[in-house]
Amino acid sequence: MHKASCLYKRHKGGILIEFTFSIPICIILLFFVNDHYRIYELKHKLKSSAYLAASMVQQLTNNRSYKRLTTKDLARITFASCLNLFHTNTMFNPWPFGIFFAIDYDWLKKLDGNNYQWNETWATTQQGTSPDTMYTGTSNTKVTLDRLITVYPALKSVQSELVCYNEGEEKLIISCYFRPKNFNKSKIGLFLINLVFGNKDFGYHLVITPKPGLFPIEK
Repeated sequence: MHKASCLYKRHKGGILIEFTFSIPICIILLFFVNDHYRIYELKHKLKSSAYLAASMVQQLTNNRSYKRLTTKDLARITFASCLNLFHTNTMFNPWPFGIFFAIDYDWLKKLDGNNYQWNETWATTQQGTSPDTMYTGTSNTKVTLDRLITVYPALKSVQSELVCYNEGEEKLIISCYFRPKNFNKSKIGLFLINLVFGNKDFGYHLVITPKPGLFPIEK
């Protein structure tokens, strides 16, 4: 009886040791699952922002006699489309989430052959404190699709959607990004995994056919 009792105590001690070693592994797994879900959620919010922006681009000037959009219009669209993550003015300085929001609006209109008119417009919360003071800009040039992809390799994933077959045909690329500003992964609920910025921007690209007369953008 005494021998059986000793064997039981040894077995019980082994279970306790195994449990002690398993606790940190379980915690790491929980953090890992949390981070993957959080990153998935952020990517989904970028996708939602792109579709929200596309809807507003198409509808904003419906009640205007003059339909062309301005940089101020796109600043307000950008601000409104990121409210699914940011609240009040948290997308602006001091950027409490460690990230800011930006949208690039790239409008293409086929001229002839492989030549396109390219109107590049951007709006970002990197500067300013409201939609009226956001950093915006616009430029116009002539480009080929190959040249555009060379300048912006991230657009390669939607290159086939950019091809226009008829002269005068238009396409609009809406590219939504989260970019770092005083970034710390804990500010957005990450424990182990870092977001990848820089050349591999954390972004989503959506290609639509805009209504006629909205572009090119006016300052």
